Amino acid sequence: MAAGGSLCAAAAFTALARRRLGGPVLTPANLLTLSRAGAAAMACGTAFSGLGRRSSLVALLVGCTACDWLDGPLARRLGPTPLGAALDLEADSWLTLWGAAAGFRQGGLPGLSLLAPAMRYPLAAGIAAPLRPWQRAAGVAQMAVIAWGLTRRRPPRLLAAAVAGAQLAALLATPLAGWRGPASPRRTGRGTPCASC
Repeated sequence: MAAGGSLCAAAAFTALARRRLGGPVLTPANLLTLSRAGAAAMACGTAFSGLGRRSSLVALLVGCTACDWLDGPLARRLGPTPLGAALDLEADSWLTLWGAAAGFRQGGLPGLSLLAPAMRYPLAAGIAAPLRPWQRAAGVAQMAVIAWGLTRRRPPRLLAAAVAGAQLAALLATPLAGWRGPASPRRTGRGTPCASC
């Protein structure tokens, strides 16, 4: 039921973004992007039920990381669109939120790891400011800790806390960058780790 709700929320966002930004939804790059929404639905189901195979969730996160690296070059080759960029950002954020929730529910992640993914929506939803290198690094570290937390081995608590703090700082810097103007020219390409998740 929770997984279905997650899919419905992703579909609703896609429809709203399509209406607002225009452009085709079913492009090769967007299909890779939307596969992350499907993985987020599985993680959401695990977060609510507490059930799920750890190995399957870790494999999903690894596969989604590969999709995230592939959809950007594909979009740039075929022609990036504002819709594709918006879907990319939201798919990353949605997967990060439910991946962290699943890791917490299965006991691999401390509650602090949920703070930045949950705060992303009230603080930075819809803000597409370019990410600075340290924000990208924080996003990569966050996904690595989430994947680690979904395995049978827990990441060290101090490491998880440090990464959560860095990710929260990256999140708080994103609205400021959006309000002050971008640090570099805006891109509609993809393939950037979600540092505002």
